[in-house]
Amino acid sequence: MAAKTEKPVESAVRYPTAQLLESKALAGYQRDFAKALLTKPEYTLQEAKAVLDRFFKGGVR
Repeated sequence: MAAKTEKPVESAVRYPTAQLLESKALAGYQRDFAKALLTKPEYTLQEAKAVLDRFFKGGVR
């Protein structure tokens, strides 16, 4: 059996919040609200999307 090549886990990479807010990955979110919600200095892409989705998709009331 051939050895399975594993991809690096992208979600483990942490990015400065300001960089995430400017990224294409978060372009679908309203930037002003995203800036208010992402209060930590850095996030993984997965963490940032989870925070934003929880708010924008009705998880927070």
